[in-house]
Amino acid sequence: MSVLAAIRPDDWNLALFVHILGAMLLVGALALVICALAWRDVRLGYRSLLLGVLPGWIVMRGGAQWIASKEGLDEGDVPAWVDVGFIVSDPLLLFLIIATVCAGIAARRERRDGAPASVAGLRSAALFLTGLMLVACVVAVWAMTTKPT
Repeated sequence: MSVLAAIRPDDWNLALFVHILGAMLLVGALALVICALAWRDVRLGYRSLLLGVLPGWIVMRGGAQWIASKEGLDEGDVPAWVDVGFIVSDPLLLFLIIATVCAGIAARRERRDGAPASVAGLRSAALFLTGLMLVACVVAVWAMTTKPT
């Protein structure tokens, strides 16, 4: 006989909602950044990193810590899927900061010089890091939804 539904206490719902909302904002904003930088719109990519991805990461990570503490997953024997989430989210902040700085410098140089060719290296670096972050987020989403052992 299989389990029809997993019952969880109602006081966990808000923490889980905040975590999922932050993760959705993070992944959606990363997709916007990739599209903007691929279309050579460095200014939109920078603003999306600064105003979408960074707040999304903060909300996602805060919600993750909140739900982990409510479920008791931050102490003792931690499941593998929780470890995958923490392993992905912590370095993500470093990549996020580097990509935001690269995109910010590129946007400033492009506005000052008016030539998009002069910022191709910084735009490419931000695009690569953002793509790497999106792939890591997809791995984390897979781990959170399938909960491998």
